[in-house]
Amino acid sequence: MRKLTLATLAETVEQHATVIVDFWAPWCTTCSRFSPIFTDVATRFDDVVFATVNTDEEQDLAALMGIRSLPTLVAFRHGKHVFAKAGVPTRRELTRIIEQIQTVEPPRP
Repeated sequence: MRKLTLATLAETVEQHATVIVDFWAPWCTTCSRFSPIFTDVATRFDDVVFATVNTDEEQDLAALMGIRSLPTLVAFRHGKHVFAKAGVPTRRELTRIIEQIQTVEPPRP
């Protein structure tokens, strides 16, 4: 699990084919329910970078990404923002979301 910041966002997204980001806050009880799901699913995908953003600490990054509700899941594929959804998916739903994101082909030159 990687802690993502505004300073590390571009490099992380550019260097990895798939990046899944959990935007959360320490005071968010729903985020606390999602955290174990996110952590568990992360162990199933060796080729995906799983990152977290504490929105209290990274307010500029949350604003840049348009985060309005917590938790919010954001995904990048081949350097492009391809998915965002607020709420708490089940383990199965999160797994399906990631599998679908991994089918996105890289942009053609």
